Amino acid sequence: MRYAIISDIHANLEAFRVVLEEIERQRVDQIVCLGDLVGYNANPNECVELLLEREIPTIMGNHDAVTCGLLEPIDFNPIAKKAILWTRETLQAKYRDFLLQQPEQRRLNESVRLVHGSLLDRDQYLFSRQTIMDNVRQMRNEAPEIRIVFFGHTHNQGAFVFARETLSLVTDNDFSIEDKGYYLINPGSVGQPRDQDPRAAYLLYDEEAGTIEFIRLPYDIEACKQKIHAAELPKELADRLDQGW
Repeated sequence: MRYAIISDIHANLEAFRVVLEEIERQRVDQIVCLGDLVGYNANPNECVELLLEREIPTIMGNHDAVTCGLLEPIDFNPIAKKAILWTRETLQAKYRDFLLQQPEQRRLNESVRLVHGSLLDRDQYLFSRQTIMDNVRQMRNEAPEIRIVFFGHTHNQGAFVFARETLSLVTDNDFSIEDKGYYLINPGSVGQPRDQDPRAAYLLYDEEAGTIEFIRLPYDIEACKQKIHAAELPKELADRLDQGW
């Protein structure tokens, strides 16, 4: 199987369409999403509808959970809170019900897991060595062992590998999976990148070849920004798209 892994669309229809168009050209076997279809940007209904049209499996991200009313935005900053409460009011009931039904994790196979934040917590950010190693230990403790975790939430495209008792950051745009390594891989964000690269992000995973390829694509940022302003969402949400943060 050859997969396209996407995450953190965040109601950015312009970026989502460009990514899906490119994925079609790649002729993958399946697209999977790591959650957070909504929040921040101004097209939540259209993005959920597009995902449903393409029959893309997804999981529940933290913004999805708050939009559904499962949680309140207690730990959201004021800008994110205003956007998610707007999303809660704007999202149609049928799309809210769909998000409500999504699991917190999925499997691609016995050794590959899909999560939003981490194996341990949907809201956990995998940045620090401690949290990464906590997840590596969990990967080893599972039966059978998990060798690859695809995660989102940080909006930072990249990968961590634990091999030969050493934790490393993968800096290449494409790389091969080692048989004895443990990998935590983030495709980056489709709709709100935060790694100083404003282009939409996703990755390709070739299961048979054991390869990862990170992809970045330009999209119409100005059109997305205009919709944010028209919806009277915080202007900071539009400004950050140009900065990749």
